[in-house]
Amino acid sequence: MATWLVQKRKWFWSRLQLVALAAFLGWVACVGGSLTPLKGLPHAGLADLPPLLEFANGTKVTTLAAFDKRCEEIKELLSKYYYGTVPDDHPALLGAKTIRNISDLSSDRLVEISFATPTETPANVTVEVIVPQECTVDEPCPVFMTQTNHRRWALAAVMRGYAAIVYPGADSNDQTDLFRLAYPNATWGLIRRRAWLASLVIDYIETLPPNINTSAIVVTGHSRNGKQSMILAAWDKRITAVILSSSGVPAMSNYRFSSAYTFSESPSSSWPAPPTNLNCSCVRDTSDPRPADPRCCWWLSSLVDLEGKENSIPIDSHAMLALVAPRFFASESAMYDPCEPTFAVERAYLAGKDVYTYLNATTRIHLVWRQGQHHGFELIDSYMDMFDYALGRGTFTRNDFPEVLLHDFNWSLWNEMHPFVPPPPPASPIKNRILYGLGDIPSRIWSPGGQYGLLSFEYIQEMMRQGNSLYFTDSHSLITRMAINFGPYLHGNLYWDTSKMSLGTNSTNPVVLFIHPYSYQGGYIDDYRHDSRPFFESLAASGFLVVAFDQVGFGRRTVEKRRFYQSASSHNRSLLGRMVFDIQCAIDAISSSQTGFHPDGMPLSDTYNGKLYPLVDINRIYIAGYAMGGVAALYAAALDTRIAGLVSIAAFSPLRNATLEPWTGAHRRLYEWHALQPRLGWFSSSPHEFPYDYDDVLREILPRPILVVVPKHDRTCDVPSLLQLLKGVSNRSLTVVTTDDVNVLNDNIVNIATSWLHKISSKIR
Repeated sequence: MATWLVQKRKWFWSRLQLVALAAFLGWVACVGGSLTPLKGLPHAGLADLPPLLEFANGTKVTTLAAFDKRCEEIKELLSKYYYGTVPDDHPALLGAKTIRNISDLSSDRLVEISFATPTETPANVTVEVIVPQECTVDEPCPVFMTQTNHRRWALAAVMRGYAAIVYPGADSNDQTDLFRLAYPNATWGLIRRRAWLASLVIDYIETLPPNINTSAIVVTGHSRNGKQSMILAAWDKRITAVILSSSGVPAMSNYRFSSAYTFSESPSSSWPAPPTNLNCSCVRDTSDPRPADPRCCWWLSSLVDLEGKENSIPIDSHAMLALVAPRFFASESAMYDPCEPTFAVERAYLAGKDVYTYLNATTRIHLVWRQGQHHGFELIDSYMDMFDYALGRGTFTRNDFPEVLLHDFNWSLWNEMHPFVPPPPPASPIKNRILYGLGDIPSRIWSPGGQYGLLSFEYIQEMMRQGNSLYFTDSHSLITRMAINFGPYLHGNLYWDTSKMSLGTNSTNPVVLFIHPYSYQGGYIDDYRHDSRPFFESLAASGFLVVAFDQVGFGRRTVEKRRFYQSASSHNRSLLGRMVFDIQCAIDAISSSQTGFHPDGMPLSDTYNGKLYPLVDINRIYIAGYAMGGVAALYAAALDTRIAGLVSIAAFSPLRNATLEPWTGAHRRLYEWHALQPRLGWFSSSPHEFPYDYDDVLREILPRPILVVVPKHDRTCDVPSLLQLLKGVSNRSLTVVTTDDVNVLNDNIVNIATSWLHKISSKIR
């Protein structure tokens, strides 16, 4: 009997796996994917980062020998999809000579290093070598490596007792071109080639005299130099420790969680042109008159083909952490860096930490946050502290570098603290079922907004890339931006076209609240936008007063997410429910009289010398959201009848169908990864028992007009199931538009949404 039961279970699970695989392949065909990258199943297509302690085919790593093989597989995959290949042979070091003494304060000189190449002409590379006087044979100095434009970082290292090597791997001094020409079969991109050049420089470092500790080599770099530093450490085990500074994608930030649907850098984002001293251009840049060579692009030019399909390959850049382990690794990222969303960085760090745990080296991987955006606030002296700690210098301990996580929501722990609550019966009102899914919505206290909170706010606006003044009219577009403070001390901006709206008149105007996607780095600011102008500006130019603000846990409100579920008031609440509350507060503010009763003290107009924003037509308040913003907007419209219409773009996948969950991540994004709707996790193994689906939410909004835009190639959505779900909502007020796009807010989708909003708002006028 037991044998029969075992066989029956095996048969059941094999059938279930076939059904899931068939569904996945059908979804791939629907979203326009190619079966070619799926040879690496199950890692190809995963919504989450591929596990580093598994081979691409899903086989687990169980021995150190297997781990070494996995690392070789990672190198092959990263070279194939991102970085390109390097030459098969390693150039021999022919010699080195001093060509200039820079200073006698320390031994500071320029050294020309010669390497053999397949051509008759050797390749010469000039590096700067700085050796402080305290380096002795008895106490040799460790080696600090960085790139030419970070030379002053090297001076900080010398001050701390390091010998410094400054090598020509920067835009201001790139000496890689002779190697590009000498090795035509190497497919490497420019960044990979710079890292390879640094490895050649290490060959020279190993010849330095015994007052230099050539077995203790550290490297760091910022931005593109951080990228090459990570690649160098991943491929060259002679690097003892590496610290990245805002390395971006595809490095510490990964494409699965840093892409168009996060308003961040994606595979099709523009790459800077190669330095002017190189006689080549990237093939993607048709405006560059220099000879085109794909090897002069930062990465493989084929990377652009992954736009919107970033998860279709069985690898992501976080895998370099497995190659660095167990050596010392640290990444410093800025909270509001447009090139590096904190969520993507933290996901990579946690995936890498699994490897360091496996290798018993958890004290050797670190994540550091700093304020500001991409440039500024770099903590160079702190880098040196960490390098000292990595090398056992000084008295630093692990406690001096505490781990701080911004997004590590533990759903299992939340579940322990929140016993399961049975859902309302299917026949109960949909609003009750929605509130079950969201949890309690905070009680609102009316506020028209006010002046306090805006004083000296300009520097924050500038840091968040929202402008450097509180009130500004663009002389070209005539769009005015006005900062506001509303609700429970929330900040946002209003946008309107001064050529279409007149101040001081009795005419009222339609409003659109724009709700942003999963954009931790900038909230509603699209840093690598794929349309010709931001969506909110397009709406303003079409005659709408636009309200935009950062949602809870995003942009300048990122830290609000960290302890949200620990507070007494949030026990039965959710971040998604808080977003609905904040949207309601924004509607309270903009629909209030700007000159009437004002319980908040100083009215907003006092900040602007009596200037007001255009009057609002309370019957024409609309909401438009993209990706995560489309979900928040959907719930807000269902729970607030003041919202006259809804636009939801590339926002949701059916709640009661999780067949494609491993490949879309649609549910885990909500209940676990972004901690938006934890109660959904109660039904992760039985989604069909969740008390509602999005068609029910849409029916709660109807007959108010709704536009749902569904990109057919959206990797975050089970598109066929969603279209089937929407087909069951038969109502003239629901418009469903499918576009031949990946999940990206481009001109086509912006125009569809703007035209639709203009049409429905004109009907009510």
